[in-house]
Amino acid sequence: SPAAMRTAIHASSRRSARCLRGLPSKTFLKRNLRTRFIHFEGATKMAANLGMKYAQDEFLKSDDYIANGLPESEYKFDHDKYGSLTKVFDEHRVDPFTFVQSDLDGVTDCIKDIVGSDHKILNTIANYFIEAAGKRIRPAIVLILSQALSSGEAPNQRQMRIAQISEMIHTASLLHDDVIDKSDSRRGLKTINKLFGNKMAVLGGDFLLARASMTLARLRDPTVIELMSLIIEHLVKGEMLQLHKSEPSISTYVTKSFYKTASLMCNSCQSAAILGGHNDETQRLAYEYGKNLGLAFQVVDDLLDFEGNTDDLGKPTLSDITSGLATAPVLYAAQHFNELQPLIDRKFSQVGDVQLALHYVEKSGALGETRSLATSYAESAVAAALRLPSSPARSALISVVERVILRNR
Repeated sequence: SPAAMRTAIHASSRRSARCLRGLPSKTFLKRNLRTRFIHFEGATKMAANLGMKYAQDEFLKSDDYIANGLPESEYKFDHDKYGSLTKVFDEHRVDPFTFVQSDLDGVTDCIKDIVGSDHKILNTIANYFIEAAGKRIRPAIVLILSQALSSGEAPNQRQMRIAQISEMIHTASLLHDDVIDKSDSRRGLKTINKLFGNKMAVLGGDFLLARASMTLARLRDPTVIELMSLIIEHLVKGEMLQLHKSEPSISTYVTKSFYKTASLMCNSCQSAAILGGHNDETQRLAYEYGKNLGLAFQVVDDLLDFEGNTDDLGKPTLSDITSGLATAPVLYAAQHFNELQPLIDRKFSQVGDVQLALHYVEKSGALGETRSLATSYAESAVAAALRLPSSPARSALISVVERVILRNR
């Protein structure tokens, strides 16, 4: 009985068990996620007597992306079969946000209910960026993907929760990032730390994460809880990698981009696939789509820091290099001009460093190389989407990639 099962589990450990049915195989998780299984030997033995199957008996070590780099995508864009990426975009053009507009509005309304508090300042902080949300791309891809995986059926309530949780985690990370980066504006608005101070901004982010965690726990799916929790770990790892990695390289940059941006998208996508009851192969497609879309998004974001304008971006341009960060354009330029390395090492701290670095970036053609890197990730995301059955939702997934790769903000 369920009561007997809970008793057996509680007697062995306080950790949750992982049910094998419908979840990714151990081989898949090891190869693609480097995530952790929960060790549950005692509970497995007792629960087996109840006719239940529980998860693997080992706790995987921390991922090795920092040491070995991020694995390449399993899915490659077939130019012989599909032609150019532009051709695929032309054949699948759908407004992805209009496609799920009503569900997106529902996500925003539910988030407002979830973060409601009797504390006036916390309420103000939690709702500040939610009210001024942008395109809400993270919940949008969860909602669109959920439909694409189920032949156009509307997302179920648990998948809707993943969309809400993904946006709450993202918003919390923005509050914390603005404190770390000492940002004054975002999306054309003053940041929370500018309005209320660093302490309140940090507490506001913590509050959003707490409410997201409560919502996640209520799904009562150990694998999904673990995957979505891994996002928060990766956000911290990405920030630490950005702050303390002494030898920046393209490989390190990609790993950092995965941690800070792509992990949220791919783990949310895979969680939606799990909660839709889909098999390992479908979960792989969902994960790879989200991962490569997220990497393309971050590379384009860093490209726009050089090519965009403040009005479109809602924040100052050249903010990364001014803050001492070497992103893809600078790292590619350094491969052509060794003179850039001392500037990178001292984090562009001397007078004239930023202008000199910008000169080398423009002279080297690094912006074109960065654009090519973003395009390669976009192609992999589209390749994953094209393996799904043809549907308006699949076309919307492909159109999301087009929006990401061509965006100017």
